[in-house]
Order: sequence, then structure tokens, then C-alpha cells
Amino acid sequence: MSADGSQEMITEIEREYGRIRLENADLLRRRREEVFEKIPEYKKLLQQTRREDLAGLMQKLTGETSDPGERTGVFSWEEISEKKKSLLEANGFPADYLEQIYTCPDCQDTGYVRDDTGARRVRCHCFKKKLSEKLSEESGLMQLLATENFSNLSMDYYQGEDLTNFQRAYTALREFCTNPKERYKNFFFYGNIGIGKSFLSCCAAKELLDQGREVLYFSSSRLFHKLSSENRSEVFRRRLYECDLLILDDLGTEWFNNFVFSELFTLINERIAHKKPTIISTNLTLKDVADIYSERILSRITSQYMMCKLTGSDIRMEKKRREAENRE
Repeated sequence: MSADGSQEMITEIEREYGRIRLENADLLRRRREEVFEKIPEYKKLLQQTRREDLAGLMQKLTGETSDPGERTGVFSWEEISEKKKSLLEANGFPADYLEQIYTCPDCQDTGYVRDDTGARRVRCHCFKKKLSEKLSEESGLMQLLATENFSNLSMDYYQGEDLTNFQRAYTALREFCTNPKERYKNFFFYGNIGIGKSFLSCCAAKELLDQGREVLYFSSSRLFHKLSSENRSEVFRRRLYECDLLILDDLGTEWFNNFVFSELFTLINERIAHKKPTIISTNLTLKDVADIYSERILSRITSQYMMCKLTGSDIRMEKKRREAENRE
């Protein structure tokens, strides 16, 4: 697997677009056969249009000109188009039934669009979503999202100050996920084990993935291992710095060394510079973060992230306790 999140994945996605184009072309062919069988007049009109297309091409080649309304002998181009639509609708078909079919009209199922300047091709939002989903499957995120999402979120396990802390984090995260004006916001979830930090991170991941945005999710240990083994990949680093949302889960579970400290500081800085949101979760205290990673890293986090301290008892243990009580 290549360092940029897998050249194999990219090749597989590009092949998938090829299959999509073939499937849509076959669907359009079957639609035409269906219409030709049910509306013989439509087929004759289409044949007439093709003759006119050929006549128009010959006129361009020879330099001859003619009145557009005379080329068909009966109808102008606009009238032919309207007649086609009328025939379709009169026979129970949508007016656009025989138009070119695209699963993604923006890139026309190529996976690529032009950037704002038109100078270069970039990945379409649908390509980014496919790649993000495949990377999420590889990281195990997709399995988590089946259960860890806003629709399954419950506040029944929190009380008092614990509930207040959780509600504050939830409200801000929900606003970030649903309000277009809140597209850039960073979150730092910290507190004891099992109190909902990773759950909230997964909720955000699910929402943004459903919106077609690119989400990368890594446990801290896996990310820094990947960076150390693939540290020459600028493509992978660029995706880390520029994806729509990066989730770094369980900070503090990786090996501590200067390489990790340097990479973490660079990652935080680059995403701030690109104004790309990041969610970091950890079981460490803020003092632990300062002692392990440096005051400089803690300063960047506290100044650029919404600090969300979650408190309470281990929800997983509490669930097991309640389940045991219900069985008795």
C-alpha cells in the first residue's frame, strides 16, 4: 500500500469510475431501445436530427450557410428539441429520460474537475468521498460509525456537572457539523477513559462523510507509526494537512520520542495554517500534555482549539452494570 493513502485505492476508484460510465452508457442504451419501441415517431425524429447534424457539418466544411429554420425542412432545432420532450412526456417518460446519465454531474463520472483557475485537474468531491470511505474502512472507522453517531447518542449516563460538560461539547460539535458558517473549528476532547470522547469524534466523522467531505481518522499510535515508516511521502502529508476533517484519537498511546513531538507540532500548525478542522481526543490531563509534548504544543492547542473536558464514570462499564441488573 502506497504512502499517500494507497495508490492501489486510487487506481481501484478510477476503475470504479470506468465501471460507472459503462453502466450508465448501458442504461442509456436500454432506455433508448425502450423509447424507440414504444414511440416509433421519436426514432424517426432522432434520425432526422442526425441527418441535420451531418448536413450542418458538411456546411461547415464547404463554407455554405443556410437558415437554421430551413435545415430540417419542417422544424427548427429548438422545435425538434421541444417535440422530443413532448413525445416523451406524452408517453409517460420524463422529459430528460434520454439525456446523458451521470452519477456525478460535476465531474461527469471521471472523478476529476478543474480547479478554480481552470489550470489543473483536481479530485472531485465524489472522488474524495470514495477515497475517504475506503481509508475509513481500512482504519476501522466505518464499523464504528454504524453505532457511534448522533442518532445513537444518549445523555442518560451523565448527571450534574458531567452532563453540563458533555452538553457543552455536544452542542458545539453539532453546530460545527450542521452550520456552514462553522466550517473551521478545532476540538480537544480530554478526560477519563470511556466518557464519550471517541464517540463524539465518530459523530462528527459520520456527519461530514455523509456530506461528501473528506475525513481521515487515525489512532495516534497508528498515525505516527505510519509517518515513521512512510516519512518520505509528501502526498500523504499533504492529505493529512488538507483533508476536510482529521481525527487524531487516543493521543498519548503512541511511543514518545522527538520524531513524534516534531510531527505532532507540524501537523497541528499546518492544519491551522490551512484552516482545516481537527479533533484530538486523549485520556491525558493538560499537565500531562505539557510534560510529555512540551508547553509549546499545549499552547498551540489551548489557543486554537475548543477545550472540552469530559467528566464522569466509564460509560461502557456503566452499561454492563445496567445490563447485568436488567438480567437479574
